[in-house]
Amino acid sequence: MLAAKHLLICNTADGLVAQLNGVVIQLQLARRLGLKPIVYLHGRSNMFGGPNPYFDVGNGPNVWDYYYEPIGPAMDELQQLVRRGQVYTLSGASDLVRLFRWEPRSWFMNPYDYYRSVENYADGAYPAQWWEEQREKAREFLRDGTIRVRAAIAEQVRQFVDKNFSEDTLGLQLRGSDKFDFGVGPNLSRKIEPAEYFPHIDRYLAEHPKCSRIFVATDQRQWLKTLEQAYPDKIVSFSEWSLSDSSENRFHDDNAKAARGVEVIVDLLLLSHCSYVLKCHAAVGEMAVTLNPNIGFLDLNYVNQPFEAKVRPFRSVCALAVRALSLAWRRLAESGLGLSQVVSIEGDEVIVDPAKPRFLNVKVDANKKAPPAPVLSSRFASASLASALSFLAARCYSYERRITEDSKGKTR
Repeated sequence: MLAAKHLLICNTADGLVAQLNGVVIQLQLARRLGLKPIVYLHGRSNMFGGPNPYFDVGNGPNVWDYYYEPIGPAMDELQQLVRRGQVYTLSGASDLVRLFRWEPRSWFMNPYDYYRSVENYADGAYPAQWWEEQREKAREFLRDGTIRVRAAIAEQVRQFVDKNFSEDTLGLQLRGSDKFDFGVGPNLSRKIEPAEYFPHIDRYLAEHPKCSRIFVATDQRQWLKTLEQAYPDKIVSFSEWSLSDSSENRFHDDNAKAARGVEVIVDLLLLSHCSYVLKCHAAVGEMAVTLNPNIGFLDLNYVNQPFEAKVRPFRSVCALAVRALSLAWRRLAESGLGLSQVVSIEGDEVIVDPAKPRFLNVKVDANKKAPPAPVLSSRFASASLASALSFLAARCYSYERRITEDSKGKTR
């Protein structure tokens, strides 16, 4: 059925690096199924109908093309392929969630769900081998030229490095604002404030006297100011539009949407040019070390984990069920359950299923769930599998705060 067909990648997540993650896992699916990928991130491409926070009509209809070289044909040719019945796409949000959270062959940027139930890579010592295996999945598409940053953005990075970096430049990535637990657990979702970076910064500067510059990539303006005060004449940064003074992430603002995306890309590229990176668990820092496999780094969310993961009584049974159910869902999805034929594309309105046409992007607000799929439909089956897996995974671990002593010897 899918021979000589195309996979339209027209839905992903919200944050810019999360969007890249969503595109890559669908590129992986396309290669497994022998489909030719087409990336088209329109204005409502956030999880099947939510607004894409970087979409700016003045920059064009496809957010992907703002920052990367196009993948797939231009719109005129895409429309012709659609009319010939040669374009398929994921049927619904649950099918994208499957790739993000329950398909172990996917590129995981977060150790959640499958990799926090069948295996647990979120808690304990840093699982270097697992993380490197994940990065290699993304590097495949970087090495073969499938994913290429726009030349103008690469030139901005080159000029900034030439002007602001020293022979030895330390990179810092700090994630604040709306960082929350979206499935990685309390240790990796914890915000790491500047004070926790200071001992590691001081150690690096003492051991590397040629380091005269510290590049900072952060979403918190007050944290940048704190670092500037602590290390005068050493701090350099690029972003401005993306900086927040509160717990609100600026990518939801209406101003300079596309420009904020440029800042995210430039920040992660600049981090990848640093001599060493001190990072927390967050997408920008993780992408930087993915881009540069030779860079040294330390993830502070693994260095200090105040919560201890406790194995729950039925964890072994639940983990086996997660593994089996994930495999069963994969077989169903890749045999056709998770894909729908595209009927038409008009801006952000994508219609699928020629026998019973429906709008693909049914979510009407970023903070609201899409209407439930009809009972007994393939989308209902996918949503049911996603719910069952989440139920099982949630019963694998619980957490207790570790008892520690402060500087005065008091337990807390």
